[in-house]
Amino acid sequence: MLNGHLRIKFFTALIVLLHSSASAQEGMLVARFEPGCELVNAYFGYSGNDIVSYAWDLGDGSTSTLASPMHVYPYGTIISVSLTTVDSNGETAMHSAVFPAQEQLEFSQIEMPNIFTPNGDGHNDVFTLLNERSLGPCAQLSVFNRYGQRIFESVGNNLRWDGRSFAGEEATAGVYFYVFTWGGGSLSSTVTLVR
Repeated sequence: MLNGHLRIKFFTALIVLLHSSASAQEGMLVARFEPGCELVNAYFGYSGNDIVSYAWDLGDGSTSTLASPMHVYPYGTIISVSLTTVDSNGETAMHSAVFPAQEQLEFSQIEMPNIFTPNGDGHNDVFTLLNERSLGPCAQLSVFNRYGQRIFESVGNNLRWDGRSFAGEEATAGVYFYVFTWGGGSLSSTVTLVR
């Protein structure tokens, strides 16, 4: 038997080039986004040649003179970025773009067993996700005993409980409560440990 559905946070970016002044510079403002656990990491750049000066306005009061700055933004914001470049001929150009840093919540089937048998026979020895996918560093699995005490926790891609406590002691047979969190969503249920 399998448990649950979980809301998963995904990040999408739509790049809208608003303005690029006419000049001899031929280039394009580019951006790459990496969703973090709580914030969006944004990496900006400009593809023009012979640029000698960069002046970035990162849209939240922050500025940079780096060729390729990185900046973090909270989810749910609209990122309005502008760049002033000067090339080796002294030509100045202005570029701007808007990027929505919005999370999208989608449903995904998460398969978790409701029973496992950590007896060393090689079958069903660990409690873990049945889905074959990488969850990244934001995933967390916490296991609690019947008294509400957290006895196990795992973070990242290796969410596997082998039936042992933090101290390495074997947990007794019985029903345990778990909370699986990932990307702002959570799934909670029970799992039965059979010895």
